[in-house]
Amino acid sequence: MAASHGSGRPVGLDEQFVGRLPCSTCGIRSMKLPGQQGGLCIPCYAEECAVAGRRAATAGSWVAASFVGDPCLACGSRSVDANGWAFWCNACDMQTAVALPPR
Repeated sequence: MAASHGSGRPVGLDEQFVGRLPCSTCGIRSMKLPGQQGGLCIPCYAEECAVAGRRAATAGSWVAASFVGDPCLACGSRSVDANGWAFWCNACDMQTAVALPPR
């Protein structure tokens, strides 16, 4: 469900999966963003990014900052959403792309 672009960058979830299938990690909330092993809900995506960041820090590497979370990491609102490749907060209008849009 989560593919990689020719450049190795992640490609977003196909719209047929977004908000319809359960998260591949927790199985409770619906898929909103691509993860390493399938589509993830917003909280599980944020946790996957945090774990990757901790591993990179331990190895002395750098990783891109993740601003994805529920609640919003900028304003604390729970009015957040994602469309398979981008994340946004409806309260503070923070937006971030996390993958390339699917073709």
